[in-house]
Amino acid sequence: MCRLLGYAAPRPTSAAEVIGGLACAEWQRMGRLHCDGWGTAWLDELGSVRQFRDPSDGTTNPDLASALVDHEATARITHLRLATEGMRNELTNTHPFVADGIAFAHNGSLHPVERLRAMVDPEEVARVGGTTDSAIVFALILRAVDAGVPLFEATTSTVATLRDEFPTAAINLLVMSDAELIAVHSNEGAPVPTDDFEASGLGPDLPLDHVDHYYQLSWSRSEDGAVAFSSSGLVGDGWQRMAQHTAARVDLATLSMDVVDLARARRRAA
Repeated sequence: MCRLLGYAAPRPTSAAEVIGGLACAEWQRMGRLHCDGWGTAWLDELGSVRQFRDPSDGTTNPDLASALVDHEATARITHLRLATEGMRNELTNTHPFVADGIAFAHNGSLHPVERLRAMVDPEEVARVGGTTDSAIVFALILRAVDAGVPLFEATTSTVATLRDEFPTAAINLLVMSDAELIAVHSNEGAPVPTDDFEASGLGPDLPLDHVDHYYQLSWSRSEDGAVAFSSSGLVGDGWQRMAQHTAARVDLATLSMDVVDLARARRRAA
């Protein structure tokens, strides 16, 4: 269970320029609940996917603040982690994962993880790194990409299949390559982690919308064409909620966005 933030912009830009400095500060402040590490992946000036991860609390971390406010990129995803019970808090389990020029970040969980793990070979997960359910989901997407399936279709068909196998799974994703930024929102029926909320001791300081809309993923578009995606918890105008069981693809060359229903992706994969 985590928080996601991603954007694609027409020129090198910081997250603060896309969604505002106050929104970035509030997003980082959500680390007071999601305190099991943070990470970011971005496109560098040569168009290559770069990665930085830190398994410590990001709430007041100056490196995270700098990644949100100072560091410019044409595309970036950032992640705050609230570790699923039994999933160790260590660097290799910190998102985003990066493999073969693709970055991947997940908010949610799939149970039982033993059944999920049986769907992959150990070598496939080792390629990703980490031992979590999230790492396995990424390994399954990479398996489809290796078979020649385009990344967007590989992502949507994998999520559609997993939702069939794990009907109460929460699968919110941000996936980024040098050509596209993908967001997936699929978590109908997933239990909200209220025990984690109570254990945090935050009480009335719990971030906005976390009780009623914890797994909501929203998007916005700026006047210059930049597109942003964020988990719940931010205030401000311009955010539009993604529909349940949908996926969006932003073409990084044109910033055009296509949205598909995962049921259609399931039919394509059949």
